[in-house]
Amino acid sequence: MSGNGVAVLAVAVLLLAACSEPQVTPEVATTAPAPPGACGVTGSVPGGATLVAADVPVDGRTSVQYTVLGADTCGGGVAGRPDRCGTFPWTTERNLYALGGRGWLQVAVGSAVREQIVFSAAGSSFADAYAQAAQDCGFSTLTVLDGDPVTLERSRDGRAEIVYLTGRSVIWTASTDPAVDVAGLVRLAGVAEQRSALVTTPS
Repeated sequence: MSGNGVAVLAVAVLLLAACSEPQVTPEVATTAPAPPGACGVTGSVPGGATLVAADVPVDGRTSVQYTVLGADTCGGGVAGRPDRCGTFPWTTERNLYALGGRGWLQVAVGSAVREQIVFSAAGSSFADAYAQAAQDCGFSTLTVLDGDPVTLERSRDGRAEIVYLTGRSVIWTASTDPAVDVAGLVRLAGVAEQRSALVTTPS
């Protein structure tokens, strides 16, 4: 066999050996990156602190997520007020903390009804900031107390939304089901306020 033939044979043997070796596939991360500004940690919610499926005339399971916003993880935000109108609470978690937010409770009842409550630090101007943000985002005032908005509503694209301001939280409820209209959302916001009194938040 000529020298060229030997070289070709040697290369073929090496290629066959390489093909028979197990191939190592690089690991791919399976967790999605946290959204920009995410900083809170998961907290537990006492039983009876949220809306449940029996509260609304729609079918479906109830899912609950509670995020605790603490100084050690969320300090450093710079927001003066919510800066967007799309998805409540209209700002990142870090800036939510800077506004005075201390806990963020999210509840889904079936596929049509949503409840979100942001608990605020005592003495903060959180409610005022959210009243102005709601108005800037196209909400209309429904009720007023001592000259200040308490309940605001917005309806668009088949979805009704309520923002309800309390002494310790801002409650947002929304529905895409005609069976739960603005009046129904106002009722649910009142229920949410009573039940959420069971939730404790960082000071």
